Formats: sequence, structure tokens, C-alpha cells
Amino acid sequence: MDYTNTSQRDKRLVLENAVLNRSPEELSALYEQLGHVENSSRALGLACRFRGLTYVKALVEGGADFTYERPEGGSYYNINYRLSLLEMNSALGAAFFMNRGDVCFQANVMGRKTNYPILPMEQRMEIVKYLYKHREAVVLDEGELLFYAIMSGSKQIVTFLKESGVTFSEKRITGITSDGRSWEWMEFSNMLEHLGDKEYIEAVSSIARETEGKKLHYTEAIYWGNCNDFHEQYRLYEPEFFQFILEHFNQKKMNKKQLMEGAIDRGNVPCLVICAENGWLDMPRKRDQMIQYAADQGQTECAAWLLEYKNRTADFAAEREKAEKKMMRELNANPNSVVELKKIWGYEKREDGTIIITRYKGTNTEIDVPEKIGGSIVTAIGDWAFSPGASRLKMEQIQQRRTITRITLPETIETIGECAFNSCWALQQVPIPDRVTAIGERAFADCRSLQSVNLPKEITAIGDGTFIYCTTLQHVTIPGTVTTIGKCAFEGCIALETVVICEGVLEIARHAFQNCKSLKSVVLPQSIQKIKNNTYKGTTPQTIFHNDADVTVTVTPKSYAEKYCKRNGIRYVE
Repeated sequence: MDYTNTSQRDKRLVLENAVLNRSPEELSALYEQLGHVENSSRALGLACRFRGLTYVKALVEGGADFTYERPEGGSYYNINYRLSLLEMNSALGAAFFMNRGDVCFQANVMGRKTNYPILPMEQRMEIVKYLYKHREAVVLDEGELLFYAIMSGSKQIVTFLKESGVTFSEKRITGITSDGRSWEWMEFSNMLEHLGDKEYIEAVSSIARETEGKKLHYTEAIYWGNCNDFHEQYRLYEPEFFQFILEHFNQKKMNKKQLMEGAIDRGNVPCLVICAENGWLDMPRKRDQMIQYAADQGQTECAAWLLEYKNRTADFAAEREKAEKKMMRELNANPNSVVELKKIWGYEKREDGTIIITRYKGTNTEIDVPEKIGGSIVTAIGDWAFSPGASRLKMEQIQQRRTITRITLPETIETIGECAFNSCWALQQVPIPDRVTAIGERAFADCRSLQSVNLPKEITAIGDGTFIYCTTLQHVTIPGTVTTIGKCAFEGCIALETVVICEGVLEIARHAFQNCKSLKSVVLPQSIQKIKNNTYKGTTPQTIFHNDADVTVTVTPKSYAEKYCKRNGIRYVE
């Protein structure tokens, strides 16, 4: 049969049908007739789970691999068909790779669902060894396979991969130990919620051994996944499980007040003992708060134990002296004192003695960031400092941050962190001081009221997504000190009309001005050396002005920018 004019979608269906209904020899011959088949990963996943090694070999020799690109109109998530080799449990079913409309674990061919027997683990192990041997050709991410094998309880596969020296990628380790906003963390915490007590402890213990000594990240998702009324899940406060969580997750990220009050609510003295052993009651103020809370809740056994702990461990003379000094400091406080500023600002002192603002705690909509706190100069705005998307905010704090209209930064500021003003919807003005040299990724993303921005002359780069979806931004001038404009830097700025990029800028990443539907004029300097398009297999490359139909680019004759416009059919003038 001639498949020359057959669509890639139909080719995929033909190949999948052959995997399930033909012999390996027939499959090989058919694959040769089909030629290149995009997203052959699904057919490969079917062979791995239902058909056996001979079918897998026939596909791999024909060119199949685990590369998966989301087809037009398909699911948002990529689908990891290599996971068809694993045992299925509730945690794996909750992973983000599981697309409910396109699951390879129950074959859906030509609109007809058919159940096939799953290969025994011994046969799947033969396939694992073959795929590992040919891992580069089949694009097998063995580190990710190890992670999911652990989470699914596929112990034979875990053993083989570990004996082969497989480890987690740096991205996976970072995602589950420190980045609470990464897909890796959200998926991991979501999967944990679906594990039974024994499975949970086994999985977390194994995962922790792969993180190079780093503690696992902790967010509210871990608390909720182990203690919630919705699923009637309360294992967190079983003393052995409570101790396990404290040993394996980062205690610095834990809401200790919430955890201790939860123990008191349940009259759980053993968990309070564990908290004390971990130093959570060392601070007199927190200890006394818990004593008062236990008394207020009528938990006499907890209150009695906490009082006994206080009498046994407290240095009453030292505590009294400290309390008196604190009282005197507050009595002598003035509006500009450290005591008062601490009520408005969260901050940290850095090694060089300067201050980084980490959190705004006030209620004003027009804000002046202080130049000094306690005699130390403020030089940086930290990640998420003003953003409603910051972690551990109450609903009223989120709403308040969305109403901020103006933020004035002191001239001492040198760096602005990632997502510092992200999603401040009402923000209209943030004059950026001339000393600023670095602005983090997505720092101004989704600032829906920001109409203009002045970039300082010392800035050297515009990070990925810095101004993405700033839907009222109209004009931008990018100074020549900037060498790189990051990907998606101005994507979705639908009111943006003019962009002037000054001489000195070297590189523009993909999607930089995509979906800027009002964009009329862009000046590209002679210094530009690289402009990166976004490419998908079988589709026309998307330029940095994708979906900007009316844009006209001003270029220097015979420059790289002129050649780029000619090559991509972009209207330009010299």
C-alpha cells in the first residue's frame, strides 16, 4: 500500500493497530512502507506493555523512540510511554503524564477499546534491559524511569537501574528538594498523597537516597496529603509517621505552629515530644504560645506536659532579662526603627552586610521601599517579594498585593529577583533605579496595568518571561547594555506597539515578541548576531514575531537582522 499521502495521525493509528494485531515480521515490513512516523512512542509503549521484546525490536529498528510531542489539539501534558513498563499503582495513576484521553495502558485502536493481557514482569525486564542498552537511540530518560519505578513500586526495574549506575537528573533532584513551584515537585507531592502508609515510607526512603544528601522539599501539599478531612486521612499524627516526615523533609519549610497545634488538637503528647526533640520548643515565645493554646483548647494532658517541659528546661532568669530588653526596645521605637520596619518587611542580611527584601507584609497600595534597615543598605528585591503568587500567603494578603498600584525602589537597588512583581494586576509604576544590573525571570509577568517601563542603563540581560502577559504595556526601549533578550520576554503583550532595541544587543530568544497583536514597529540593531525561532517537527518555524501580523522591522542594510527578516518573510525597511 502507498502511504505517501497518508497523514501522520493516520500513520500512527496504522502502526499501533499493527503492533496489537500483526506479527513482528509483518510489523517490520509495514514500518518500512510507512516511513517516518511522528510520535511513534505510543506504539512503542503498547509493545512494551502488551506484546513483548520481538515487537519492541521491530519498532526500534524501524526508527521508533520515546520522543513525544503534543499533537495539534492534543493534551497539554507530554505522555511518557516508557512508563508502560512499570507496575501500575494509585500514585502512578495520579502522575501528570497520565492523560485521561490517551492512555496507552488500555489500548484504544481505531475507536475500539480492547483489553490485552499485560506482560509478566520477567518479560518486561527483558525489554528494560534492551531499551537501556539502546537508550540513546530510543531517547530513554533512564533517570526519570528510575524515579517513576520507585514511585510505582516496580522493584525489579529499580534494582536493575541502580545496578547499572542510573541516578536522578539534577533537574529532578532540584525539583523535589527545593523548587516548590516546579512540575517535578507538584507531581511528586500529588503522587505521594495516593500511596498507602507502607508504600509511602518505602517510596520516600528510596527517593531520599537519590537526592545527594538533600532533604526533600516541604509545602502545604505534604501536610494536606497526610492530614485532611476530605479523604479522612490522619496518618501524619501517628508518632512513627510524624517522626519519619520530620526526618526526611526540610523542617525549615514546615509550618511548625500548624503542626504543633494539630498535635495539641488531638491530645497527641508523643508528637509534641518529637517536636521538642527537634528543637521546635527551644524558643520561649513559641513554647509559651503552645502552652496557652493547649489551655484554651482544654487539652489538659498536652498543657501539663508542656508546663513540665518548661519547668525542666527553661532558664527563667535569662528569659526574664530578654523579655525586659525587648519591651524597652519597643518602648523606644520610632516609625523608622528596625522594630517598626520588621512589621512591614521580611528581609535577610547577606554576607556583604547588605539587605535583601524577601517579603512585603504591609497593607498600603502605594509603597516606598526603604533605603536602609537598621543601618544596613537595601540592595536587592528577592524572588516573589511583592507577588500574590508567593507561598504561604493568606487570602487577604493575596488580594491586597493585587491592589498595589505603585512601588518606588531606592537608588541603592542593584538586583530584582525572579517573579518579584509577578501578577501584581493593578501595578502601574515601578521606576527601576539606574544601578540595577539584573532582573530575574518573569519579574513583571502578568502585570496587567503596567503601561510603560524604563530599563536602566546598567542592565545586561532581560530574563525569560520578564514581561510576559503585561497586557497594557505599550512602548519599550531596550538599552545597548543588554546582550540577551530571553525567551517569551514580551509574549502576550497585546497592547505593545513599538519596540526599540539599541545597538549592543546580541541575541533574541524564541517567542520573545509572540502574540503582541498590536505591535507595529520594531528596531533591530546591527549588533544582533542570533535570533532563535521556535521549531516543531513537520511545521513552519515560528519567528519571534509569531502572530504579530502588522509588524514592520527597521534594520541596517546587509545586517544579520535584515537576513533574518528576508529568510522568514518579515516586512522590513532599511
